[in-house]
Amino acid sequence: MKFFIKGIILLLLLTNCRRENHPNVRELLKDVKINRLDTLNPDVKKIQEKYGRYFDIYTGGVLQLGIAADSGFAHLLGYFLKDSIILEVADTVLFKYTDMHQQEQEFSWAFAYYAYYFPQHTIPQIYTHISGFNQSVIVDSAAIGISLDNYLGEQCIFYSMLSVPVPIYARKKMTANDIVRDALSGWLSAEFPFRPQQNDLVSGMIYQGKVIYLLEKLFPETPKNWLLGFMPEQWEWCEKNEGQIWGFLVENDYLFTTQQRLIMKYLNDAPYTSGMPTESPGKAVVWSGYRIVSQYMEKMGSSPETLMDEQDYHKILRLAAYRP
Repeated sequence: MKFFIKGIILLLLLTNCRRENHPNVRELLKDVKINRLDTLNPDVKKIQEKYGRYFDIYTGGVLQLGIAADSGFAHLLGYFLKDSIILEVADTVLFKYTDMHQQEQEFSWAFAYYAYYFPQHTIPQIYTHISGFNQSVIVDSAAIGISLDNYLGEQCIFYSMLSVPVPIYARKKMTANDIVRDALSGWLSAEFPFRPQQNDLVSGMIYQGKVIYLLEKLFPETPKNWLLGFMPEQWEWCEKNEGQIWGFLVENDYLFTTQQRLIMKYLNDAPYTSGMPTESPGKAVVWSGYRIVSQYMEKMGSSPETLMDEQDYHKILRLAAYRP
């Protein structure tokens, strides 16, 4: 019994320590309402009046049908709204996401932290839509659009029916649990764009590491593996093989390569990282970028805003003195 009581006390102490590691943002907490265009309402005029500018962003930027003012627009949109597959997708989305209360709460907390760290920045409106399995997240100056048809779960039959089927490893990150992370990652990447002094692999690694570091600030209660879309065992693999990941990059002279094909190969998602064991996650080098940024912030004590303003990635590497 004494052991059980001590266990409870220890758990409470650890929980309090975790909470003390991030700021109290309750006063900045505001309700987030997700605006849903994914129901495919045939009353186009009504939708346009309700959603205004974002309707044009959706039809022009996502569906690439043009905007309401274009001649022939209504005809093209009608084809989309009446397509049998799209209607089936819309029904599936509505069945899976009868409400999005969980995501609204997650957005509310994330934006409260965002307002704390970046008080001068805009808090965007959130919209969901059906894209016909195009890009998962789009970002405007004051809005984030999310394609819910890309978050129907890894068992969704539609993903295997596409002309280019979605790979199994990618489907694992197409769930309801991935929506808010992907949306915030897209927003942060747009708000703090990549403007390197040298466009090489290490700069790309560290830039993506900065975005992951910010996500950690916005989701302080979330397991770290989720920030990168890793499984827990993939994160553990990176921790156990941190030196080997870095050694692989150094020994192959990859760090400062400017070959875009090679850069994309290591910064884009994949079933595993090329040249490493199949147990490795794709984007293992981005995990290294995150570790460099974390070490840099520990040494420098900079604010997140100062971190994002810094575009000299070689300087970050040098000052981090990263030696795994």
